[in-house]
Amino acid sequence: MKKSAVSILTVLIILSITGAIFYMVVGNYFPSNSELDSPDKQNDKMISMFNAEIAKEIEDHTQSTMHPGYIPEARQHTIDYLKTIRSIESYARHGAKSTQPRNYIELKITFTDGTVVEDVYTGHPCIAYMGPCLVMKVDMQNGKAVKVFTNGQEKKGSPDWVKPDINIMIDKAISYDIDRNHDHYFEPQKTQQDFDKEWENQK
Repeated sequence: MKKSAVSILTVLIILSITGAIFYMVVGNYFPSNSELDSPDKQNDKMISMFNAEIAKEIEDHTQSTMHPGYIPEARQHTIDYLKTIRSIESYARHGAKSTQPRNYIELKITFTDGTVVEDVYTGHPCIAYMGPCLVMKVDMQNGKAVKVFTNGQEKKGSPDWVKPDINIMIDKAISYDIDRNHDHYFEPQKTQQDFDKEWENQK
């Protein structure tokens, strides 16, 4: 009986220790909704930062030699597209405090005609081991930022630290339209007929 009691006690102690270690290591591994998932804190100082990034993205992706291939009309198409956006909101797939793998930042884009697009992939991970991720919402009019809301995490560091997050929001919002309207930005993709003709003309 004593051996049996000791064995049970040992198992209980091992389970308790294992559970404690699991909680400490995994902790916030699973999805968790919190107040930090909502960008509801207005930060007017970020409006100019967003507008500077918008101007930079228009130049970089339509004029820069670092991004060749854009047709001359791409610049105006980009400007016109941005004017159709009412707001862009970033969010973490599994929550701003989650440490779950593949917890990527995604975008929700709302257009002036009421259309809403969600789950716009950015490829940028939210790694919350060191602290909750920054999520933001920018309200836009006529292609410019007019209001910016965050979950407050930008105040934990320098203003320069949030520039990559702003870049991701604007860049991926533009990329969404490039994916939908390739011919607005690049020469039309070649068809099988084009390839057949090239082979016919090949000497």
